[in-house]
Order: sequence, then structure tokens, then C-alpha cells
Amino acid sequence: MSRGAYRGTAGRVREAVVLAGGFGTRLAHVVPDVCKPMAPVAGEPFLRRVLDQLDAAGFARVVIADGYRREQIESYFMGTYRGLEVDYSPEDSPLLTGGAVRRALRTCTRPEVFVLNGDTWLDVDFDEMEASLAARSGARCCIAAKRMESFDRYGTLDVGPGGRIRAFREKAPCDEGLINGGTYLVRRDALEAGPDVFSLEGDWFARVVADGALLACETGGGFIDIGVPEDYERAQSMFAGAGNSQRLAMFDRDGTVNVDTVHMHRIEDCELIESTVDTMRSYSEDPAWRVAVVTNQAGIAKGLYSVGDMRLLHRQMAEVLRGRGVEVDAWYFCPHHPDFTGECGCRKPAPGMLLRAMRDFRAVPARCVMHGDKESDRLAAETAGVRFVWAGGRHGE
Repeated sequence: MSRGAYRGTAGRVREAVVLAGGFGTRLAHVVPDVCKPMAPVAGEPFLRRVLDQLDAAGFARVVIADGYRREQIESYFMGTYRGLEVDYSPEDSPLLTGGAVRRALRTCTRPEVFVLNGDTWLDVDFDEMEASLAARSGARCCIAAKRMESFDRYGTLDVGPGGRIRAFREKAPCDEGLINGGTYLVRRDALEAGPDVFSLEGDWFARVVADGALLACETGGGFIDIGVPEDYERAQSMFAGAGNSQRLAMFDRDGTVNVDTVHMHRIEDCELIESTVDTMRSYSEDPAWRVAVVTNQAGIAKGLYSVGDMRLLHRQMAEVLRGRGVEVDAWYFCPHHPDFTGECGCRKPAPGMLLRAMRDFRAVPARCVMHGDKESDRLAAETAGVRFVWAGGRHGE
């Protein structure tokens, strides 16, 4: 990953597509009734490990290209995971990897987008991949390459001067070689031509490699592919202990972080509450703590503003708060209202948003605190088993 964990949601720009639509037939007898990216590894869905990596590298948004048993993925991650905005590009019929990536890329806005496999984890330097693609004219995709020894499960890359890939070699017993690590940086418009259903690796890579359009960027980091039972078992020990509990300070927004002007959704209407900014800063300055905002936003259900409007506002608020010394690590909002969308489990006083934030940051109740100004905030904290502090309180044990 990019060296050093990224802190906060301000300044994030990168986008990624994660392929998570496969059937996982080779793993089906080990984890039946679960789509492969959601297979439990060290007690958590494997896909969390992939998204943890993207969050730590400062990605802003991830589009999950899902299909088979997609409800398992979408009900788990919903629209936010830690500092990531999460969207979905579902396929109703198989598009293969190329078709799925192209469909997801059409929802992206960055000129280059990372593509990852949801059943593979590779410790890759995203900065280096970006620099490699930018430095070589005519290249349309950079492939993270992993050097392996004594293998026969993967094909190999024939890499020439400057990192240009000259050919893909078929699977065969190999003493040493570079393999495709399953992480790519693709120019957003690179896949526009061609059929609706195609394989990224088998069709598109094979077609454009002769044009010098593909680069290899070698990484020396860890690698695991859970596609076969023996490596799935190896992943259990590889990630054991990786999810250590963190301390989490959660804040209501309207009336706590900013003056409540009723359905505030534009940055020009945002007036921060100084005492809360001071409290948030005290948490941000302590490396043991993470900071999250959990806010009811019924204006979305009422049609007053959109989910996109709220995401934009939170990105803008994150920038303003960063300028004041506050890093907000995640924003969670409930877009529902019982009179417009029916009952839900996330609108405070229900504890759903708090529980999601605690799960995402692996924070147990005893290591959490909730700051708010309304009785609904207090009740949500009580139900979640979290200590509650009325707005204006100070950071302390």
C-alpha cells in the first residue's frame, strides 16, 4: 500500500473498482452459501481487508462490481466504509471481468482508476503505479506484478525495458517469475471499445499487449489469493491479529459539530461550534483515537437534497475541519425518515450508525464515546453500550 496510513477524509481523490461478482466454485465446498469476497478470514469478510487497504491509502470512493449473492456485500458495507464512499455496479447476468470493469468505470470521474480483485490482497504501492503510468506515453494500463518462486498455478509476464509487458506466458511449472498480482491502474476510457461481455485478462490484455499498452510495476509486498482452499486457509493465519480494536469518538452533526439550521446541506450555511471543534481536535491529536460523525439526514428522504449533495457537503466540511486541526476519519448518515421511507435501524435513537462505525473501526463499546446534543443521541449511545457526553464536554476517560 502507499507507505503510511492515510488519516481523515479530507483531500481524498482516488477511485477504485473492486471485482466481486464471481461464483467462487473452487471454494464453494469450504464456505457454502457465501460469495467468495465475503468468505470469513480471521473472523471478518475478506473484502474488508481489501477495503481497509484502500482506506489506508487515501482512496475517496470504491465501486464494487458485484453479482452473485450481492445482497451479502451490499447489506454489509451499504454506502460508507470508514473513510470510503461505497457504490455498486451490479450485474444481472455475467459480464466477465472486462464487461464488469467497463460498466463500473462509467460511474467513475477520475482519469485513471484502480481495479482490484475482491478475492486477492496485494501489498502494492499505489503511488508508484500512478507514477509509472504517468511517465509512459501510450500506456493504457499498469499491472502490479509479484515475483514468485516454485509455482505452477499462475501464468507469467514477459517484461521488457521500461516495464513494458511483451507477452503473457501460459501456466506452467516455473522456478521464478513475475505474475499478474490482480491490481491494475486503468485509464478510464481504455475499455470503451469492444463487446459487452469480455474478459479483462483473457481478451483485452491479450489484444493490446502487442501495442505496448501494458506496463508492469513490480511489488515486493505480501500477496494472497483465496481462490483455492489451501490459500484460503493460509489467509487465516496471515490476517490473524490484523484487526486490533481502536478507540472511537463519535459525534452527532447538527447541533453538535455545527449550528442546527434545519436540513443544512450547503457548505456556505455551515457554522461550526467552536467548543466541539476543540473537543474533536483533542481526539485527532491523540493517535489512539479515531473520529467519526453519525448524523440523521431526513432531508434526503423528504427530497430536499440528495445522497450526492450530502457526500459533497461532508467532503467540504472535512476540508474545513482539517484546516482547524481536526481529522474526521468517517462520516455516516441515515437518509431515512419513518413518514417517508418507513422504519429503519440506523436513524437515531436506533443504534445502527453507531454500531456500523464501531464495526468498521473494530472498536468495542468500552473504547468508544458518543457526543451529542439530543436525547436521540443519548439513547443511541445507551443502546450501543457506549459512554455518552453532552455536546460541550471535553475529551477524557
